[in-house]
Amino acid sequence: MGDLYNIAYISKNAIHGNHEEIKQQISDILAKAQKNNPVRGISGALLYSGGYFCQVIEGPEDEIEELFEIIQMDDRHSDVTVLHFEPLEERGFSDWSMAFAGIEENMRFDIDGIKNSKDELAMKETGKALVNVLELLVSQHQSVSKG
Repeated sequence: MGDLYNIAYISKNAIHGNHEEIKQQISDILAKAQKNNPVRGISGALLYSGGYFCQVIEGPEDEIEELFEIIQMDDRHSDVTVLHFEPLEERGFSDWSMAFAGIEENMRFDIDGIKNSKDELAMKETGKALVNVLELLVSQHQSVSKG
């Protein structure tokens, strides 16, 4: 099965349309991930924040690399920035083939600052912050939708 890895990345939304159309596309992305990911042993979470997709995917290294190739070729994304790609002790999103952390109007991370600095440490820190934020939002989101 290979070692467990996770990748945290941010990409710019390239979907044109109004709020409802974008929401529909995000639903489609989630539905597809929820159908395909379990077969590949992949779990993760997605947040749409201020016009960016913020995503963490975790699973066997080869499956993650393969999935990430597909993501990079998806024309709904542009400007894909990897924050980190590293070995994982244990999954943060083991219950979710692809959890949804919500849609936010304002971007919560300083993307331009990170991309311009090309500072690997800053990117790793943001990656970790992204994972933590997603874990928090997913637990809030899921407890709301379960309630």
